[in-house]
Amino acid sequence: MTTETNNNPPLQRQRSVRNYASKLFKESSVSAVAAIVSTGNVPRKVFRVLVFVSFTAGFLYQCIKFLCYVMQYPTIINIEMNKPDKYLAPAYTFCNANGSKFCAAYPNNCVEADEELCTAYPHYCRGNNTKVPDISNLNVSLTTKAILELGHKGDDMLVGKGKLVGPLPRANEEEFHIASCFALNDRVDNSLEPKYMTRKIIKFNDAAEFVFDPEEDEMFYPNSEPGVLFSIHSPFEAVNPFEKGIFMKPGFLYRISVELREEHLLPYPYKTDCMNYTEMWVNANRTGPRSQQMCRHRCLRNIMEHCYNCSHPLILYPSRKGRFCMDFGHVNSTEECKRPDILVKSCVDLCKEDCRRMKFSYKVQETYLARYSSYRAAKNLSLLIRVKIYFEDQEILTIRYQPQFQEVEAFSYIGGFIGIWLGVSLVQVVDVFESIFLIARYFFKRNCGMF
Repeated sequence: MTTETNNNPPLQRQRSVRNYASKLFKESSVSAVAAIVSTGNVPRKVFRVLVFVSFTAGFLYQCIKFLCYVMQYPTIINIEMNKPDKYLAPAYTFCNANGSKFCAAYPNNCVEADEELCTAYPHYCRGNNTKVPDISNLNVSLTTKAILELGHKGDDMLVGKGKLVGPLPRANEEEFHIASCFALNDRVDNSLEPKYMTRKIIKFNDAAEFVFDPEEDEMFYPNSEPGVLFSIHSPFEAVNPFEKGIFMKPGFLYRISVELREEHLLPYPYKTDCMNYTEMWVNANRTGPRSQQMCRHRCLRNIMEHCYNCSHPLILYPSRKGRFCMDFGHVNSTEECKRPDILVKSCVDLCKEDCRRMKFSYKVQETYLARYSSYRAAKNLSLLIRVKIYFEDQEILTIRYQPQFQEVEAFSYIGGFIGIWLGVSLVQVVDVFESIFLIARYFFKRNCGMF
């Protein structure tokens, strides 16, 4: 037998490699491998091999499933209550709920108020203001621009406040008319930084206060109820107070408690797939939208102006041309604008969620005002609207999306799988790979004369 082996060099080399591998694995720090190699009983060796292979398959399966889940970039939500020294101030948009100063511009389409009308609607007959629109002779075709010019002026409506943005066309779809609205602290399509407020530990008479005059004697329709539509919102978004606003009546005080909520999302490849509009705004020389909603409205504006050379009052992003489609009728579209819905979809799909969303919520309390008080005592307060805004800024709710797994955490999970299924550490795994490398080198050295 010995002579046969000596006369068969390949068999001798094979046994030599096997013996070398057996020696290495017996010295291995991996107890499972060493136990398999050192076991002389064949059934026990087969059993241990089957167990080891099964556990290795279980480890690989769980590891692959875990890595597939990690590659989906899952997120978790952390809810924090922060107390920042400064926080974003809201913007305010308001509209007069009733028409325009029509009779001053079109006296021929107005008539003198008779005694019956003065009895029913006394505000029409105060002083010398006795002209009312002649409903039977309203044959004046007004453009949107003319409606804005005839509308109530912001400085007349809001008593003693800062610079207003406007007039802004806002559509009252239920009553089929366009109203002239104004905004304060608005930063839509604006290069200015937003206004911030400082949190105060002790609050004393720190509410923001507004006084509105709805100019009841300038109402277009006598039977309309005078009032102002008022909305509180993010300075980076334009709103339509006819859709998202409070209707405020003369002779009342409105106490509004405002709360700010922040949401921080994650960009691609995470599922929130957000866009940093502030960074884009800075890179674009402080131009462009700063929220997803305004990005979508800018898409609509750009396509309308490109295809029809006009905009529409329902589009809240400021018009560059000052032309509105309802004023000029249908304009022939170009070849690429025959399917504007495709253009709109391709543009709107690029408007992702903002990585930092600011949302203002508020509660309103309505209180009846005394007829006269020391504030502007010369005017009947039943004709005015007072608004006091309180900021609940002691704690600001922050919702933050974060990666569920960091790189180190994923590595730790895989290490845990190795320990559970195979009962080895990473040091022992390195030992196994070292043994495999030495066996391979020995094999090639014996057979090919390498190394």
